[in-house]
Amino acid sequence: MGSKCEKSQTTKKDKSSHAPFEILNRYKSQVKRFRQGKIIGPMMSENAFSCQQLSAESIVQLAKMKLLEHTSQNTNELHPVIYPSLPYSNLSRQNLKDVQLTFDLLNAADKFSDKQFDCAEKLLTKCILLSSSADNNNPVERVVKHFAEALRERVEIERGKIDLERTTFNIEENVLSHQLIILECEQKLPSSQVTQFTAIQAILDSIGKSEKIHVIDIGIKSGQHWPIMMQGLANRKNCKLKLLKITAVGTSKDRLEETGKRLSSFAKSMNLPFLFKTVVSEIKDLRKETFLSQDDDEFVALYSGIKLWSLLAWPNDLRTFLNFVKKLNPCVMVVNEVEANTDTSIFIDRFYGALVFSLATFDYLETCLTRDSKHREVVEGLFFGEMIRNIITAEDEERGHRNAKIGFWRDLFAEFDIVETELSDSSLYQARLLIKRNPNWHSCTLHMDGKCMIVGWKGTPLQDSLWDEGKYLEVGGAFEPLESGRSLGVLGIP
Repeated sequence: MGSKCEKSQTTKKDKSSHAPFEILNRYKSQVKRFRQGKIIGPMMSENAFSCQQLSAESIVQLAKMKLLEHTSQNTNELHPVIYPSLPYSNLSRQNLKDVQLTFDLLNAADKFSDKQFDCAEKLLTKCILLSSSADNNNPVERVVKHFAEALRERVEIERGKIDLERTTFNIEENVLSHQLIILECEQKLPSSQVTQFTAIQAILDSIGKSEKIHVIDIGIKSGQHWPIMMQGLANRKNCKLKLLKITAVGTSKDRLEETGKRLSSFAKSMNLPFLFKTVVSEIKDLRKETFLSQDDDEFVALYSGIKLWSLLAWPNDLRTFLNFVKKLNPCVMVVNEVEANTDTSIFIDRFYGALVFSLATFDYLETCLTRDSKHREVVEGLFFGEMIRNIITAEDEERGHRNAKIGFWRDLFAEFDIVETELSDSSLYQARLLIKRNPNWHSCTLHMDGKCMIVGWKGTPLQDSLWDEGKYLEVGGAFEPLESGRSLGVLGIP
């Protein structure tokens, strides 16, 4: 009996040890399609407009088609342009209402761009009236109302009815003051969970057998992602950890210290040698000397979670930060950013970019946080409402809330010799499995742009992340890559 029991346990252990390889084989075809840039997520109809629940991009595309048709009929009465029939017969009543409401909003934005302020105001009044239902249950209505109110304010600014000197919304301060709400929301949102998990996995894949690890977190917030890494390090075999050091960068000393206490407590429970340091500073003012270490064998990782967008209004500050990264010379760098196109001086282009992103985000928040969630109301109203207002009403440096797509980051990072590298197959499998595990995340999609993983909602991109791995050799003030070169891995995400 004893012998048989031992054999059974051994067999079970062997089977368990091969489980990851079974998972890899099972999802091999999916990852191949994934790496080729195909969307992995809910099955979509061949006709994108035939779905009962349209994606944000489909709603805006239909509304733009309707606007083109409307504009053509008004401006070319003698020789009207013939457009193909719009697929309205396949849409539900709610879809039709959403498209019509979005069309009215785009029409108002178009009139504003042409300085037809009276027409724009009439359309905006209509939008606000139609989107102000008693229950306010529809995410498209809520988005349109935010945009219509912001655009009406912009019209009044153009007419000199509103003083341009207004209080600037500080999103970082509001994130800190609502940290518990943000933390609870992030735990229920696939974009946050998937990108944070994949980012940590990318760092763990790079660490190898390093015994001294120094992580620098730019804008650490709650630091909820680092316990994942601590667990990964605690589970390493045949490689004892001598020290895990986390240096947190932020502007609030009290908040940084609170985060440090939580992480130190967790590290103690895992019996990990741990040191937490704080650097109270704006990221544009960071200096290499602040992070110097006497340990030549220390593995240095830099992580930036949804932070670099705050420097887009000040390109020189952004480049100063990247020069700091160059001088710091980390072994690996991971960057998560929102995937949206709102960093443009052309009003109508950023209006479209912000609208698509906001429609996808509000739908995403309602599905993942539930319709009656008070936290959803706070996030939508306080953070995204202010984001929309800033994008539409402000210009130049006053327009601090900006986001750029992966192509921009890829080109900018390349100027500093930061290039993409492959994510491991296991990290891609785990990202997919993490989404499949939660039924509320059924509309979350993943796809690859180059070597960057993009997390989206019904195919509309929300967030991306980038990671860089390599060492630099300084030659006459220029930095050249060692061995096969500096590499940047892109995780993806909003």
